[in-house]
Amino acid sequence: MNDIRRIPANRDDQLLLAEEEKNRCMLSAMEQVLEVGDFQKHVDNRIGSEDLIKLTARQSSQLMRFETSAIYKVDQLTSNLRLACCIPPESQGVLESQFDSLVSHDHVSWSLRERRGISIYSQDRRYRVVLHVMATYCRIRGLFVGLLPIEKHSVPEGSMQALSLLLRNAANTLESLEYLEMFQRQNAELHTKVAEKVDQLRQRDLQLLNARKMDAIGTLAGGVAHQFNNALSVLVGSVDLIKLQMSQGQDPGSNLKRLETVAKRMQDLTFKLVAYARGGKYLTEKTLVDMLVRSALGGAKKSLDIPIEFVSTVPENTYYVKVDCTQMESALSGIITNAIEAMESNGRVVISAEKISIDESTNDPKLMELAPGEYVMIKIKDNGKGMDQRTMEQIFDPFFSTKFTGRGLSMAAAYGIVKNHAGEITIESQVGEGTTITIYLPLAR
Repeated sequence: MNDIRRIPANRDDQLLLAEEEKNRCMLSAMEQVLEVGDFQKHVDNRIGSEDLIKLTARQSSQLMRFETSAIYKVDQLTSNLRLACCIPPESQGVLESQFDSLVSHDHVSWSLRERRGISIYSQDRRYRVVLHVMATYCRIRGLFVGLLPIEKHSVPEGSMQALSLLLRNAANTLESLEYLEMFQRQNAELHTKVAEKVDQLRQRDLQLLNARKMDAIGTLAGGVAHQFNNALSVLVGSVDLIKLQMSQGQDPGSNLKRLETVAKRMQDLTFKLVAYARGGKYLTEKTLVDMLVRSALGGAKKSLDIPIEFVSTVPENTYYVKVDCTQMESALSGIITNAIEAMESNGRVVISAEKISIDESTNDPKLMELAPGEYVMIKIKDNGKGMDQRTMEQIFDPFFSTKFTGRGLSMAAAYGIVKNHAGEITIESQVGEGTTITIYLPLAR
């Protein structure tokens, strides 16, 4: 069927249709205004300020059917107007010629001062020119220029108000987008600076770590040389005495015992060096933690010079671990001996043990290297002098001591032994409040 349009029968119908058309135009105009002002939508679609200006120019042309239109943007550094968008692009020459004429006759200055839309005739009387400033509450963002053919004697009713709303919304959104771009740029610069600082700190940490390693190696070499030099002095002296005694027909038994003592001491030193280097576990077997603690306490008590109270709350016949018993007893004995040496009088050492579970979600940086599973946590706590941060960082270094250089390898060996058994050893201490050494060993079922 042919499309038959209803011709208005009377003037009332004509007025009704005109009103409906006007309402449709206003509704369309408001939709365009809302689209330009939808800041969140522009952010989600990653629309920048230049894209927003082009969208505003297109919407403005649809509102009033301009033959040519453009938006001039205010340069925030120089405050000059520069052409940001022209529709259609091929009319740019005509529009800029008209704009230069408007500038020379102060029409542009007038529209900027008024901060509202004005409509004037072009100098050559070819166009009706609409000038409308794009401004937020506090500053001018740009200027809209539209050219209507001279045949259009008047601007459509309500169009100027709709254009004002569109350009005001566009100015506010443009300012918000520019602030967002500025914040994003500053945020990116901040991230870059933070990354650079972190890299610098990592480099410094690496340098400090390397320096500390070199210090530790120097201390280790000096300590080993000191121990072996003492042993060799006794060894050479004893050999000379044995030769002399044998040449005189005397019994060298006492000097031979001295050689045996020196040999055992150097054997112990070699054992600790291997332990610090995380040497192989010689003979692992499943054993009870309370038996290891009792054996270590028995060895440590032999060297007591002052009265010390020992308290063990380790449950009997409860927790099993698979370890080299000789190595682990040596490690525990070294830690207990170190605790004894930190106390002067009224000393107290408390040893406890309990089962804990460690999973992949643990946020304790000290336990990050441990595989998920069940562990026995052995705590050795004393009420001695305690340590500062620097001392705690060096306590497991070989031959480190707060008393004198070349003290020994007990704590370094303990560290290596525990690590070699897939465990972890941590330390907590404060000056004047004692020290707590915690050992984590995989639970054996």
